[in-house]
Amino acid sequence: MDILFKNTHTRTKELTKEMYRYFYFQRTSTIVVFVLLSLSFLANAVSGILGYSYSIVVLVGVPLLILSRIFFCAYQVNTMRKRDREMSEQDIEVETMVTNEYVQNTALGSTAKIGLDKIKYATRTKNLILLHTKANLIYIFRKDTFTVGSYDQFMAFLKSKGIKVKGK
Repeated sequence: MDILFKNTHTRTKELTKEMYRYFYFQRTSTIVVFVLLSLSFLANAVSGILGYSYSIVVLVGVPLLILSRIFFCAYQVNTMRKRDREMSEQDIEVETMVTNEYVQNTALGSTAKIGLDKIKYATRTKNLILLHTKANLIYIFRKDTFTVGSYDQFMAFLKSKGIKVKGK
């Protein structure tokens, strides 16, 4: 099989933060929920200030929910970094190759291969492309580190394979 795309990146703290920030704060459903919760919080706060009835659960719960999301995001980033450090003292180099039939990911001498038919959708963040599999695995590509093919060609390839691409 010919390699159509090859992407090599280093799994740094910044990359890890960007990935988890997307999952905890930037997905469309999360943004909608945060907006609705914020509106509810503001409505309750204004009601309380004006002397009307309000919900203490909303006034306490919404900030706690948002703070918990921040905490869990930071926790996930730190946990992933600790796991990486257990396996290697240096940042882990990840090489991902794409053929017409599969995606192959290699890190620390271990290789994983998955058919393109198992890719559910792709998401773009500022610097990353995240391929989500049907089993909720994530294959990470940095937009600027393609050594074979390019970012634009990769996006066109994914769309030609019927893979929905979300995000920027």
